[in-house]
Amino acid sequence: MVVKQSGLGRRLRIEARRISSQHRQLDELYALLVKALDEGVQGPVRRGFERFRDALEAHFSMEDNVHFPALHGLRPELDGLLTRLVDEHRTLRDKLARVQDAFLAGDLETGLERLDAFAEELAEHEDREEDLVAELRRDASAGS
Repeated sequence: MVVKQSGLGRRLRIEARRISSQHRQLDELYALLVKALDEGVQGPVRRGFERFRDALEAHFSMEDNVHFPALHGLRPELDGLLTRLVDEHRTLRDKLARVQDAFLAGDLETGLERLDAFAEELAEHEDREEDLVAELRRDASAGS
């Protein structure tokens, strides 16, 4: 027997793929930023940082305002995890702003230290989101 999936369920599958795709894009933008930092040319560093920051903000906004509320509607038992992920978004935004502050002040050493710590936290956060995406995919496959 094939169980038809609700429109919300289909939408969540599409959004889950989008989240994974955006994670890969963020990783690529971060790699470009690190390359610019290694080369030490101010213009490309500034542009690379702005591109990464803006892409990350767009990603967080999509999750906070579209994906997570929809997911909560479909799977309210995930409320604790979703709240944690949104809280992590706030923390990560604050930490990225501290990275930016150091770079704008011309303190590259502090900026790089903060960027390294930020990147580790972001990677751990993305791992939690990817675990959630994998769980949703398993559930969708089991319901098909």
